[in-house]
Amino acid sequence: MPNNLENTHYYKKLLELEGIKPTKKLGQNFIFDKNILNKIVSLLDPTSTDLVIEIGPGLGGLTEAMLNSGFKKILLIEKDKQFSNILKDIKSKFPKNLELQFEDALNFDFSSLDFKNISVISNLPYNVATKILTKLLFEQYNTKKFDNLILMFQREVAERIVAKHSTNNYGRLSIISQYLYECSISFNLNPSIFYPKPKVESSIVTFNSKKTPQNLKISTLEEITRLSFNQRRKMIKSNLKSIIDEKTLEEVYEINPNSRPENISAQDYIRISQLYEKLNISN
Repeated sequence: MPNNLENTHYYKKLLELEGIKPTKKLGQNFIFDKNILNKIVSLLDPTSTDLVIEIGPGLGGLTEAMLNSGFKKILLIEKDKQFSNILKDIKSKFPKNLELQFEDALNFDFSSLDFKNISVISNLPYNVATKILTKLLFEQYNTKKFDNLILMFQREVAERIVAKHSTNNYGRLSIISQYLYECSISFNLNPSIFYPKPKVESSIVTFNSKKTPQNLKISTLEEITRLSFNQRRKMIKSNLKSIIDEKTLEEVYEINPNSRPENISAQDYIRISQLYEKLNISN
């Protein structure tokens, strides 16, 4: 088995042979360390998923780790066609296990996939990570197909996703993520394991799906949280006054109107959104 120094040499040579230079525009930072790749893949169970989607496989490091771990069906979605030769070569060795789509994940129609239990894994590009996460969250709300997400983010973003109320990192991303998933940081990644080396630390976040209220539209929760956190230093009565007056907020919604947005729990935002829908059903 090659050591990590040999892996690094192999992947750098591969980039050189294909004439690929990692671009900042596409947020390309690669992991060559097989121990790290295997550690990330170990967060998924190959026996409990019908399909794994890998967004941005690049050189195929995670892909090969999954194939070696016994995953039977993997869909690769890659935006950068510079990696076509590399990925097609891997596919030629595992034709029954791999499907390959060269497309931007933000434009991909996930609802077209005829699988029940789907997991998503990705070393997400920093510059579009939250956009891709938001798309996946809405897909999960609509289809209930994404059982698990194993996603890498800039550490600062990861801490926002898992944040609890009454903390500085808590906000809309925390609430909407935690509405659909149990979210936790599995481990952090030092910049030194990447090529090129980024200036920030990264984190692997695990999302495990949970049952969500049937009587709540995610668009309502999104709107309530948007209004609430639009000016996060103001009291909640000021931020929601355009749709809920102060008296109703206190007496009907049972929320202290003088609370700051970050002091209201995700569960309370879900409850506010449910009640708002119920009281405004005629609209």
